[in-house]
Amino acid sequence: MKTKLTLPTEVNENKNHLIIFDCTKLFGEEFGNYCDLKMASLEGKEWLKNLANLRQQYKINLFDTAFLLKECLTSSSPLRQIIPKSTTFYNKLSMLKRVRNESQHFAFKATNSATKSVVQLYFDIALDINLSVCIEEYNLMLRRFNDLESGKTFPADPSIALKLGEIEKRKAEIEDQLIEKNTLLLDTKSKLDAVQNVMSRQDSSIKKLLRLNEQKTSAFNELNKEFADSKEEAEELKIRLEEQKNSKESDEINEKAIERIIASLAETISIIDKVPPMKQSSPVKLRNPRQKIGSVWNKPKGKRKITLSVGKRDLVDSRTSKPLDYISEESRMEIAEDWLRVRPTGGRVFVDEEGDAATLLGEALVYLGNISDFLS
Repeated sequence: MKTKLTLPTEVNENKNHLIIFDCTKLFGEEFGNYCDLKMASLEGKEWLKNLANLRQQYKINLFDTAFLLKECLTSSSPLRQIIPKSTTFYNKLSMLKRVRNESQHFAFKATNSATKSVVQLYFDIALDINLSVCIEEYNLMLRRFNDLESGKTFPADPSIALKLGEIEKRKAEIEDQLIEKNTLLLDTKSKLDAVQNVMSRQDSSIKKLLRLNEQKTSAFNELNKEFADSKEEAEELKIRLEEQKNSKESDEINEKAIERIIASLAETISIIDKVPPMKQSSPVKLRNPRQKIGSVWNKPKGKRKITLSVGKRDLVDSRTSKPLDYISEESRMEIAEDWLRVRPTGGRVFVDEEGDAATLLGEALVYLGNISDFLS
């Protein structure tokens, strides 16, 4: 587990959102590891797969705080075997779930006192479960709050650039999720439309049978049952469609929130390093453009993933967060500046086998250019 909390040098609402973001990520990592070790010793290594089958949710992220809190608050959850049984503990989890959801949608008023209370809540829950790293980090954060309130000052943390990289990586991951969820959304809507068309035809047939008053009771009952089954399936698909819409909207809100944090951190880095936030350079002329730069890319997204970093103004590897080693620094910087004109907030870039690069802008993929000359 690599997460360490970035201690603030000042407290304001933007910085407070970053503190809550940090605390939530740390809790998810250590509590997720705790659950995995405890449950594997009780139910074997396949416990998470069995839980996924039970919940019919086959891409469970064990380190996602939203999943962990929802699962622990489900009365039938197997995780209840390894956490405290007291009503007080579950009340704390319910409070944390509410705060986390409000923070996710930026409905949480991140005042200094409210943010300190959230850190204290994380600290209390970590004590109840004995999460050692969380206990130490949350304690340091509470002490920093007290020091700032007493008037102490601290220099800017130079490691803030690493934190920006982490948040950019999280933003890129959310973009991946948005594309997948948008595909699921369209698929579910297509299925719903198909079922509703079948229902319309079945309803017409039923009315025709009733009007003609034919004595085909068996056929009528069978068709009526099929209609009832289709109606039930349509209701289930409507519910699934609404859940997928809500999940997608939540990710979109979270992405916008992270963009604001990235902008704030990038501004802080430019002040610490005393360099302009955007380097002026002539756009690189990428070869073999397939279409106009910035236009909608209607082909499938490429499998090669690159992160367009605002903080570094560079192209970095999505897995290692290090600059791409197969493109020279000068070319990377020029390409990055060129792409940032299309996607100023940075994010995930997808490159296909032919070297065509595209990125998510709103709900659509847009074309950035072709970098086949730089690929091995």
